[in-house]
Amino acid sequence: MSSFFFGLFGVDWEAVDEKIEKLYPAVSSISIDELAQEGQSASRPIVIDVREPAEFAVSHLSAAKNLETSVDIAARFLDKQAPIVVYCSVGYRSAAVAAELELMGYSNVRNLHRSIFEWAEKGYQLRSANGVAAKIHPYNFAWGRIG
Repeated sequence: MSSFFFGLFGVDWEAVDEKIEKLYPAVSSISIDELAQEGQSASRPIVIDVREPAEFAVSHLSAAKNLETSVDIAARFLDKQAPIVVYCSVGYRSAAVAAELELMGYSNVRNLHRSIFEWAEKGYQLRSANGVAAKIHPYNFAWGRIG
């Protein structure tokens, strides 16, 4: 279906971006291409998938750890200056987690802009426990139709 159709319901990239910016204006973001470049460098960030385990099992970024909440992340990564990138399906849930981490004193947290959906749209590789993955868990019907 076209983005026009889903735009009628407020589910398109512009609506998602606007909602994230409105609710989490202080959260920094990183583009898909920037993360792909940083992932090749010696100082690559910690990449955290904040989706549910069932979503993560279908596919995820190869370097990602699956930790759903800011509390889970803080328990595992104590260095509050470490570079951290969080992502989810489209960037909404991860923006909320990034904001919570910042409130907890983490100073180098970025949200992956448009998250795993755009990562896949740009042709970057996804992984699952079985190796290379070709699918993404859509979270819900509306997110499954975004694009």
